Amino acid sequence: MNKSQAVQVSILEQHYTLTCPAGKEAALKQAATNLDLKLRDIKASGRVMGLERMAVMAGLNMSAELLDCKAQLQTLEIAMQQLDQRLISALD
Repeated sequence: MNKSQAVQVSILEQHYTLTCPAGKEAALKQAATNLDLKLRDIKASGRVMGLERMAVMAGLNMSAELLDCKAQLQTLEIAMQQLDQRLISALD
């Protein structure tokens, strides 16, 4: 059975106690730090006012980054499959 761990994080000077599966604490802290940095960048730009709008912009930016990473991963997987096929052909 997975046990939950309480983790303290801080985002824009707001402190939160969150729970996550045991062993995932570092990943949750890293995610919170990443979100905090994104929000600070948006806040520093001065173009977005209000915490809710900043959170939406951060979420959209992070979602776009995730989609880019998935596309890059797919490209790499295709390249690996092609290399694998070339290697198999060369060995035959």
